Amino acid sequence: MFGFSRQTPPSQRLEVMLAGEAMPLVIRYRRNARRLTLRVEESELRVTAPLKADTDEILGFIREKTPWITARLSALSALYADAVPSILYRGESTPVHINRDFCGHQYQMDFVDGALWLHRPQGGRLSPSRQLEKHLRSETKAAIQAVLPEMLARLGEAAVPFSIRDQKTRWGSCSTRRHLSFNWRLIMAPPAVLNYVVQHEVAHLRHHDHSHRFWKLVEDMMPDYNQHRQWLNTHQQNLMINLERKLAGLN
Repeated sequence: MFGFSRQTPPSQRLEVMLAGEAMPLVIRYRRNARRLTLRVEESELRVTAPLKADTDEILGFIREKTPWITARLSALSALYADAVPSILYRGESTPVHINRDFCGHQYQMDFVDGALWLHRPQGGRLSPSRQLEKHLRSETKAAIQAVLPEMLARLGEAAVPFSIRDQKTRWGSCSTRRHLSFNWRLIMAPPAVLNYVVQHEVAHLRHHDHSHRFWKLVEDMMPDYNQHRQWLNTHQQNLMINLERKLAGLN
């Protein structure tokens, strides 16, 4: 049995052996969880469990899922196997290079001949991955600023604030205070997919749920929304890559 307060359900950190290697396991207990669910990340396993689940039950669940976990880890590892570091950029696989001859004093990025070029000042301390993230954040913000006013106007909604965040499990959100937030990685998706996410969150200004009325509004505003939604589901792993690991060959 685990001791816990009613306000703060417990969590556990363990290690499990997979293919002879230790893998961190994070267990989070939730009152509203009805069954065990598992998420495989690059550096750890995450299990969400009902409060009544005990450790032996959870470890048995992990053992049962071992073939699936191994396949998922292999697929994640394959994301970093490219000979030339590359990322998805506006929906296309795009190599990333460093301009070794740059003599400027500010970090810059250019898209030239199908590749992203990072220009770095001599002695610059920002890692290539942090530099790339900063540029992509800026581009995501500009892309959303370009489409948000028209989407709001079509619904007769006033201007609302928005922010760019590093969300781990969401592409966007809409607070009850009418503040929108978006994942900076959306610039890695095709422009139409980014537009879908913006349209999705704008629709939440009218319906703060995922009811039939909400999805009907999204469909009215963007009839082909489902194909963009499916694209996000299919390419989620590629969008959520660890940039530092992905660009390790540039250091």
